[in-house]
Amino acid sequence: MASSWNTGTLVKEPAKPQEPSLQPASVTQTALKKFEAETYDTLYGNFERQETPFKGVQVSTMTLGELYDFSEPSGAYGQYVKPRLGKSTEAYRRGLTSTPMGKYQIVGTTLRNAAKQMGLPDDTVFNKKTQDDIFLFLAQDAVGRGKTVQQKRTNLRAVWEGFKYVDDKTMDRIIAEIGS
Repeated sequence: MASSWNTGTLVKEPAKPQEPSLQPASVTQTALKKFEAETYDTLYGNFERQETPFKGVQVSTMTLGELYDFSEPSGAYGQYVKPRLGKSTEAYRRGLTSTPMGKYQIVGTTLRNAAKQMGLPDDTVFNKKTQDDIFLFLAQDAVGRGKTVQQKRTNLRAVWEGFKYVDDKTMDRIIAEIGS
């Protein structure tokens, strides 16, 4: 519990509860872990753990500015990912690359746009808190733009490729967690 002084008396303030969608056992986190990423350092295909040029890269220690450069489609990471994209991905179908990073597999362009809208400076570290905050911003925006449950599902699936593999009933539970 946090505490504060109020007219000379110590008043206990309840700790702010964690967002339901960020709780480790939530439906949201379970689905993201299964279809997106397990850790805050995950790169596409777990390249940070494999014998790749990106083995050992820890995006959770990098700044947003560093990640903007790292995730450029014409950069080393973007060019390494492009020929390895799954044929079912949106980027592959459109002849693009994808540069997902972190627990929520946020791609470079989405990261840059969200950070700008959130007012995050380039020297902000892409740590757990930043990634969770950006996830909530993007998820709440996607849900908030939908008028119907179907639109909310579609919006979330447009941001996270992995949600395309989640059934509607589970998506509805995720929407409820995000909307809480």
